[in-house]
Amino acid sequence: MLLTRVFLLLGFVSVIPVASKKRIIRPRSKTLQLALDSSVNSNLSRSSASNIANLSLSPWTYIYSFNSSRLPQKILQANCSTSGCLNLQGRGEDATLQVKPIKYQVLVLYRTLKKRKNSKKGKKQNEYIFTLGTEEITVGCTCVRPTVIPQE
Repeated sequence: MLLTRVFLLLGFVSVIPVASKKRIIRPRSKTLQLALDSSVNSNLSRSSASNIANLSLSPWTYIYSFNSSRLPQKILQANCSTSGCLNLQGRGEDATLQVKPIKYQVLVLYRTLKKRKNSKKGKKQNEYIFTLGTEEITVGCTCVRPTVIPQE
């Protein structure tokens, strides 16, 4: 998918300063041109992912999280369908197990509007600043033993 290549690029860029032993001096601001390749497709199709979700003892559905100031604007997230795990026969929930979401942290770009004044024409122009950030998303659900806290 298009976003996979962007995330891989952003992940690689974030690792470079850690790998270098020299001191890095960064400029206050830097303009980068970001080219997105629309020919890149994901290896995991949505239909095969939903088959896994339906076969699980802790099934989930997918919903879109939308944020217009984020790149990517739409992120597919898992939403756990039950609070207890299904029994092996598929007839009801097993009360001895709990469903917990599986979380994953992804890199995103946040877009903020910065108004600046054009000195040549005297008109204000809009300029966007992109900041690298992370978001925690739910990628699936799993069955776990309940956490028991002993009372003293």
